[in-house]
Amino acid sequence: MRATRPQRPRRVAEARGLLDDAAASLPSSARAALRAVPEHRRALALAQAPAAPGVGAASLRLPASEDLRWRRLAGLAKRLGAEQSPARLVGVVLDAALELSGAERALLVARESDGVWRVRGYRGLARRGGDGEAPGFSRSIAARALDEGTPLATVDASADGRLDAAASVHALALRSVVAVPLRFGDGADGVLYLDDRLRAGAFGAADVALLLDLADLAALALASAESVRRERRSARRLERLRRTLAETVERQGVELVGLRRLGQAAPLAGLIGDSEPMRRVAGLVERVAVAEVPVLVLGESGVGKELVARAIHALSPRRDRPFVSENCGAIPEPLLESTLFGHVRGAFTGADRARAGLFEAADGGTLLLDEIGEMSPGMQTKLLRVLQEGEVRAVGGERTRKVDVRVIAATHRDLEAMLRAGTFRQDLYYRLAVVNVAVPPLRARVADIAPLVAHFVEKHARGRAISVDRRALALLQAHPWPGNVRQLENEVQRALLLATDVLRPEDLSPAVTGPERTESREGSPLDALDLRGQTVALERRLIRRALAEHGTQAAAARALGVSRFGLQKMIRRLGLEDAVR
Repeated sequence: MRATRPQRPRRVAEARGLLDDAAASLPSSARAALRAVPEHRRALALAQAPAAPGVGAASLRLPASEDLRWRRLAGLAKRLGAEQSPARLVGVVLDAALELSGAERALLVARESDGVWRVRGYRGLARRGGDGEAPGFSRSIAARALDEGTPLATVDASADGRLDAAASVHALALRSVVAVPLRFGDGADGVLYLDDRLRAGAFGAADVALLLDLADLAALALASAESVRRERRSARRLERLRRTLAETVERQGVELVGLRRLGQAAPLAGLIGDSEPMRRVAGLVERVAVAEVPVLVLGESGVGKELVARAIHALSPRRDRPFVSENCGAIPEPLLESTLFGHVRGAFTGADRARAGLFEAADGGTLLLDEIGEMSPGMQTKLLRVLQEGEVRAVGGERTRKVDVRVIAATHRDLEAMLRAGTFRQDLYYRLAVVNVAVPPLRARVADIAPLVAHFVEKHARGRAISVDRRALALLQAHPWPGNVRQLENEVQRALLLATDVLRPEDLSPAVTGPERTESREGSPLDALDLRGQTVALERRLIRRALAEHGTQAAAARALGVSRFGLQKMIRRLGLEDAVR
């Protein structure tokens, strides 16, 4: 029965496949004899005849029009750009190569770093008997095209003198071959390889030009897809690492407390904290440091007044000169005078040699007079003279000596109240208090406790890697710290003696973990029967702890059993804005 028009391409393909199988099974001499048989030549001519419009590979050939050629390449570029998977992109490239060339078969092969060739994808007949085996191709042709960096095309591979050494050309019964070099996105060298065993001259100059354009587009698309694949793989690794770390922290209940210092400049390294009160202090320190005026540092005992004084000196033009500090309340008056101004030999019993005072030692630099409020009225008078005249006279001496010293005074006392009581000289006060720097107590800057704890752990851990349990940190943040930063440092130092690799609540002292001292908002102890005061203190303590433990207002409100809006109202009413992160 005569084949109908729609069946003709299928019958032609079947006949072509039979001819292929027959040719591939014959030796070279027999294959040449087969080609000389008239019936075989007619079959080849039938196989090469153009198929009906719209059917078969011939209908997919690119028209000669350059306008259509570029439109086809533009469409192909869009298809390549839309695909981000390297594996699927190889398939798109091979399909396009077959569509543009009408070849029997297309492969994308790569020469790996070890010199081994690997087929990354193919379309058409595999021409290898085993299931799952890679299709055969001429490695010598692919290597030649890759090494020379130019396309290699042949009109009749079996008769091409350039390919006499390519045994695979004869083994595969190839008639037409074209190999176009390209580079893969992962840096490997590759070749777009197409062949046809029945048609001689299957790939003309126009086909090679199209395949060159296709190879250029494919190289760009493959490089982009490989880059996207690497970025996605890296993102997945980072996400897995993040989840692993989060699960570890959640499982162990440990929070690694980061060391956060206020500013990164070395002169302010001693001022640790990022709360709003400490930011204001740091800003004032930076402004007054460059001015040659006396400074009065105010604050409770243990807040770090000396650290502020050292920061002022370190930022000042005197930074390369001496910084000298003395606690005026720790030395008796006769000895304090000698300590500050010096003495000559024989000035008093035991003065067996002359000694320079601290004003002379600090000449050109800065002198910190700590606890200036403890100084007696007599010493205040002598100090005022030195500040006014800029010169000192040693105890028992007759000559004066000029000194250039910037004086910074510090006290925890209320000097203005002492002025009203007549226990501190008014003229000395105005000499010292040209600029006042008030350091807030630790209970007014709870946000600074975490970085302070981290700093003290690093300072006193003696090289051990110790983290801080978040429950222990919450207890430290909820404590009122009447001794301020000095007391906190002592607590951390004590806990480190008991801690192993993690500082836990059981390592803290009973003063921190047990019933806390009940204090008013101002820090003074409350009467045990002061119901309202005790209630307010309890609210403040619980809210601070909830915020410290849970981090956000929403989570803290759930823990306290109130609404977020209600918690915000309580924070404003109790003045706990500093506890909100």
